[in-house]
Amino acid sequence: MILIPEQVKAIRDKINELENEIENATIYFDEIMTSNDKRYKEEQLKYLHRLLEESELVKRAEDSIIDYGTKFKIKFDNENIEEIYTLAENEIGLNSNSFNQNNGYVSIKSLLGNSVRGKKEGESFRYTVKIKGRKDTITITGKVLKVFRKAKNDLDFIVSRPMSERLATRRIVTENIKCKENEVTLSQYQLLKEEKKRLYNMLLKLEKYEKRIMVGSIITLRDKNNITKQYTIVDKDNYDVHTEINANSVMASRLFSKHKGDYVKESFSYKVNGKDRTTSYTGEIIDIDNSNVLKNQSSYSSIYTIKTRLSKINELLEKSKIIKVPINDKVDIGSKVSIMTFEDGEKQNIRVEVINKALSSEDTHSYIEVTSAIGAAIIGLKNNESFNYYDNEGMFHDGIVYDINNNMNEAIAANPTAYQKKRRG
Repeated sequence: MILIPEQVKAIRDKINELENEIENATIYFDEIMTSNDKRYKEEQLKYLHRLLEESELVKRAEDSIIDYGTKFKIKFDNENIEEIYTLAENEIGLNSNSFNQNNGYVSIKSLLGNSVRGKKEGESFRYTVKIKGRKDTITITGKVLKVFRKAKNDLDFIVSRPMSERLATRRIVTENIKCKENEVTLSQYQLLKEEKKRLYNMLLKLEKYEKRIMVGSIITLRDKNNITKQYTIVDKDNYDVHTEINANSVMASRLFSKHKGDYVKESFSYKVNGKDRTTSYTGEIIDIDNSNVLKNQSSYSSIYTIKTRLSKINELLEKSKIIKVPINDKVDIGSKVSIMTFEDGEKQNIRVEVINKALSSEDTHSYIEVTSAIGAAIIGLKNNESFNYYDNEGMFHDGIVYDINNNMNEAIAANPTAYQKKRRG
């Protein structure tokens, strides 16, 4: 399953909500919920955690083509209405009422979503719709008017942003702030553990994918006389029975269940110029080459990429030091603070955690790096104090910080287990 940043944030917000409800139910059991309600919420919690651990998280989409997480504008031919969508794989975590609606989302599994994926600005798309109760079909055509570039206010994962957008000026980084990669907040530590499970699951899937027989596979058989032959699994009508195996044949269906080391002993009948001929496939499967198999596009293009990232995650988990939550009334690394900004004359409020550096899947609406322009601007501020800063494009921004939540007991904060139980989210 593939999740875009908006879905990931929605799932995490729901997890925090459920954890708080379950924790309160433990303290005030009879007043809050019944045992059945509590059990149901715990099952929900396990399901949501499993979603994040077993799904692939899509990072910042390219600006030039439509892909998962891309916002785009289209116009159907013979209609004057322009519509805007964001492409997602499914509705999980998203408002289902916003699907297939202007300024909402569209699924890759829909005819429209499938037809526009990979398209660029100015390119046309088309798909065919069956008329219910009839054999007739209608062909829908249209054009991609715009592929929107990710704006700063759009939700994405911090680590997927270009480094130039993640760091403030050199003066701020070198003189005012000491950023240590191995000093993380507890929630960051949990994200690293979550990513470790996700990468491990991805590795298992990819290794299994690499080893199984499918269309495009080249299999090598070795018979009892030590003679080897190679066959390619193809999906076409005209093929060479001596070097290729039709994916739609009975032979292929039997091969698809086999693995390296299995023995094959099959006879296959075919016709040449109207005459019946027979060939045999005999021997041990000594190799399955899937280098030419067409694979679904993924953020992890190879087993090597996943193993390299896993090695980095394990190193971080081993060497990371969990930062104690500040106990003063100022914004500091580890603080959770609400920020009100004034963008284009409109108020915007977000609740964020201030961190040293994004290491995993921290999203831009839940975390702020201390080395970012806004992070450097709010460090040291107290409740209801104002701030301003210039972003990398020279645009001026201002706002106010409030509800600084630094009231955690230091002794509890020093114990990650007790700390996690006390402070959810």
